[in-house]
This record gives sequence, structure tokens and C-alpha cells, in this order.
Amino acid sequence: MFPNPDDSSSVVPFPGLSGHRKPRERILDAILLVSGEQGYEQVAVRDVIERAQTSRATFYKHFEDREDCFAQAYAAAAGWLCRRLIAAAKRQPSWREGVRAALAELLEFCAAQPATARALIVEVHAAGEPSLAQRRELLERLSRALDSGREELPARHAPPAIAPDFIVGAVDTLLAAKLLDGDAQRAPEMLPGLLHFVVMQYLGETAAWEELTAAPLATWKARREAAGRMPPAR
Repeated sequence: MFPNPDDSSSVVPFPGLSGHRKPRERILDAILLVSGEQGYEQVAVRDVIERAQTSRATFYKHFEDREDCFAQAYAAAAGWLCRRLIAAAKRQPSWREGVRAALAELLEFCAAQPATARALIVEVHAAGEPSLAQRRELLERLSRALDSGREELPARHAPPAIAPDFIVGAVDTLLAAKLLDGDAQRAPEMLPGLLHFVVMQYLGETAAWEELTAAPLATWKARREAAGRMPPAR
């Protein structure tokens, strides 16, 4: 369903842009898209199979019900995105540059695939405990990855243990608000402010202000242009 998260050949290999896909993969894409567009609670199996261009029999061959389908789609898509963000960070020479790369990747994803992003960030809260359990696990993974910045600091300057969970939760909340407002196209503009907020917790005020005043505006504009040249999502 989703490409290798370590593939750096494109800006972000967005979900739903692959070629010929099997019915199960089309259904997984479809439930995320219709959930993001209509709201999970408003989605019926009929909506999913119509978007996936498949049959009800095929749907129930692969999934027990709507909740099971969303949980499997969430596992595939959110897991892919989490791995993609961590891979983007690990390719950078420092923690600070890694945070910048991962946040830029996340914001670009939201701008280019707002329906899927809304499903993963907002609608998951209505999708039942299986999806929520996966969400908690993925947020913990991101928190641990973020907290690797602690290794670059003297112990006396390290943030409190709760800091990475607080930061990841705050970013999630801010993105949810942006998606609910229907303003996902402008999500990349959040990059300087988010970098300031994150870097402040680990590296202090001077480094944080450097990010706020010299954040790579040209970089995210170039990424937006590259994303715009990609085929539109179905």
C-alpha cells in the first residue's frame, strides 16, 4: 500500500498515488479518504466500497466490519508515516536538523493529503479502541525518537522526562486544529513556530530563536512546488 519509508527519491511518496492496486489496498485507501472527508462516524461500508470500486463481498472477505477496516488502514498508513518521519530525521547529521526534516515531512504530508491526514490525526479518536491503541504506540515511538536529543545535552540541561510526550501531544493537537479548520494547505507555514517550540525545550532560547528567525522558508517552498508537480490524490 505504501512505499519504502526510507526512499528519499521524492519529497514524500504520498499514500494513494501508486499504480495498479489490489482490492484490499484500495479499500484501505478508501476508508481513510472517506473518513477524512465525511468524518468516521458518518461513513458506511457502502461509502468505502463505492470509493474503492469494489464489492461488499470483497470488503467482508478482508475485514470484519468498518472498525476493523479502519484499524488495519490506520496501522498501515500511520505506521508508514511514523517510519518515514524517523527515517527523515536519521538521515540528518544532528538532532536539531533531524527535527527540522521530520517536521517538514509531516507538514508536507498534511498539506498534500489533507483527507488522509485528517483520518489519521482527527478521525482516529472516533474509530474505536483497536485504532486508539495503535495511536498510543506510535506516539510513544515518536516521543522516544524525539528524546534522542537528550543524548547531546549535559545532564543538568536536559528537559524533564515528560517533555517528549508533551511536545508530541502538542504538535498533534495543533495539526488536528489546522485540519479541522480546513486549512491544511498552509500547514507548512507552521514549521518555524513548531521548530522554535521543540528546540526551546531541549537546546534553549538562543537556538530556538535561531530556528524561528532563520527557519528554512525556501526549503518548504521548494518542497511545496515539488509536491504540486506530483499527480493529485484520488
